Amino acid sequence: MKNLITGFILFFFLPASGQKSVHDSMKMYYQDSLMINKSFKNGTVSNKLTVKVINPCNSEKERFDGAVTIINARIKNKNYSDSIVYSYPYAQSGLINLKVNNISLYTIHKQQAVLIPFTYCGNWDNDTTVSYIIFYNRKQYLYHVKYYCKEDGKCKINDKLNILLKDLPSALRLKVMKDLKTKYSHSDDFN
Repeated sequence: MKNLITGFILFFFLPASGQKSVHDSMKMYYQDSLMINKSFKNGTVSNKLTVKVINPCNSEKERFDGAVTIINARIKNKNYSDSIVYSYPYAQSGLINLKVNNISLYTIHKQQAVLIPFTYCGNWDNDTTVSYIIFYNRKQYLYHVKYYCKEDGKCKINDKLNILLKDLPSALRLKVMKDLKTKYSHSDDFN
């Protein structure tokens, strides 16, 4: 248990912008991973997006919780590289659920925006969350949007999006808001 706590402490002190390895004491809790690679152009520059989820949600293996679940997203081209690492603090209650088809690319003001939404599986109740990693114009963002799902399965956003997403440029904010309202409106959308 002491090694687990030490590993969590060391992991949280790693900078999100650098591509640092996860502390060795955490690796014994890795059961599987999901790796997604996408290539796209931003103007004439080729970019590569790599997203890795350590201990993802896996309904086939009936794994919905674990000791650790981490998502690491990285964007790279010949001139620039950036990444973000997020360790979900409640892995004992649910793991990260990433659907490849929900990753979106939008051109906004001649710049490519990459939206990586993910949800969580595990203990289901009426309150749930969609998280977003966003890369745009050499900046990175991470948001957690709360939802409330009724007994009939209809879900509504339970956050004030204009306040939560205030750091985003307005055109990008509108795209994210549209994504949130159209991709996540029913409880099945979170599975």
